Amino acid sequence: MKTSRVTGFKSEVAMKNAITFQSGTHSHLLYTARKKKNHYELISVQTGAVLIRLGKWEYLVLPGELFWIPFDALSSMTIVPNSTLSTLMFSIRTREALPTQGGYITSTPLLSAGFGKLQAIAMTENAKQHLLYVMQDELLEASPHTDLSPESQHINTYLSQLSENKEIKHSQVSPDMMMTLKVREADKMRKSGAKNSMIAERYFSGNTELLEQAYTLLD
Repeated sequence: MKTSRVTGFKSEVAMKNAITFQSGTHSHLLYTARKKKNHYELISVQTGAVLIRLGKWEYLVLPGELFWIPFDALSSMTIVPNSTLSTLMFSIRTREALPTQGGYITSTPLLSAGFGKLQAIAMTENAKQHLLYVMQDELLEASPHTDLSPESQHINTYLSQLSENKEIKHSQVSPDMMMTLKVREADKMRKSGAKNSMIAERYFSGNTELLEQAYTLLD
């Protein structure tokens, strides 16, 4: 399984096959801009964590969980450092009635075994495509839901406080996740043209050295 850095991740792909599988470990913080998907996507997290923004909320996806993003859904993704995830991508050319609503999907023994086999075994292209179609059939009965877990609720509350520049005296978000979110928002601000002194004042109590150190989470 190869390590993927920020520049190596493709949120949109030109699909040669009706179903495509990719898997990788991301050593650095990676986040994508919000945009509409040009395919269907099923995300499986093995280690670490992924945040997926769908609609107005960000959903925390942890190891063992699956999240479905339908075609044309406006979404974005944040992958925390040292996370491993696998993705199934389904072309809009598919004739199957895949779910049109996004959200968490309850895993099944077949889906779990399928992901495990794809990650661990070198397969011929024909065998891989056969397995992918079997997994696609399993998804036809899926019912995605967007219930926010307590952890997701805490993260959304924290992000709201960050965006409103409120003083945060206490949060139930883990320190590592708080740092990840601060760096993400700081990098967005940097890309918009803000100076480091202004960014540090907003997110790191004016400490520009801490800001520069935090940026090392990015590639």
